[in-house]
Amino acid sequence: MNDAFTHAPERLLDLLADRATEGLDQPEASELGALLLDHPHIDQDELDWVAATLDVALTSQHVEPLPERFRDRVLLGADAFFNDARTNSAKYHGDIEKPRHAPRGSRFAWYLAAASIVFALVGWWQVLLPAGSESQSAAFAKFLREADDVIQGSWKGEVAGYENVTGKFAWSGARQGGFMRFENLPPNDPKVAQYQLWIVDPDRDKHPIDGGVFNVGSDAEAIIAIDAKLQVDRPSVFAVTLEKPGGVVVSDGPLLVVGTAAG
Repeated sequence: MNDAFTHAPERLLDLLADRATEGLDQPEASELGALLLDHPHIDQDELDWVAATLDVALTSQHVEPLPERFRDRVLLGADAFFNDARTNSAKYHGDIEKPRHAPRGSRFAWYLAAASIVFALVGWWQVLLPAGSESQSAAFAKFLREADDVIQGSWKGEVAGYENVTGKFAWSGARQGGFMRFENLPPNDPKVAQYQLWIVDPDRDKHPIDGGVFNVGSDAEAIIAIDAKLQVDRPSVFAVTLEKPGGVVVSDGPLLVVGTAAG
């Protein structure tokens, strides 16, 4: 956090925190603008960046769990941070003369406290897991090691433009989940169309089961978690189509890539 914030007026900090988390009405926005003119050394975008980092870090997107040794260090650091914050707050309220660097208002202080912990977590992800595909790759490898009922199959392109698609899929009935790995699957524009997986399970239903929609970028390899919408008992065929954004209930095809499951 910028050292300039240490000497900033509390009202300015509160308005910046509110703008980053809740938004401001017109009078508050005008007041903030005037305060920023009086304090040009303040980076007005810094708390917005903190809020964005918190939002990304706390989304439901899957990330690999912290190794136990890192998790313990983060929790110990968080406990020390909050204990120190409580001690400083008690000293501040007990002193007759306000210290030069007394804690700010509780809303701003706790906001920064939460951000500091998230930064530790986000920093770890960025250093050890710089790309989302690496996280999925590790999850896929772990799945193959640990699931004892995995069935697999290889992809084969079925239409023009998909002849070079290779890769494989793996599925666990006990876990009702699995992964797909594609190589050379053409990238899609999510605003125009999304890929959709279909799982054929003739013992369960005459219609293929929706395995979830997904997107593929420009990377040569893509690893996708399978998101089956219904129970899958004995899958025989896995197939991929290209559908409107969000997917469809019943596909008209064509089947772009297909794989036959081998137990």
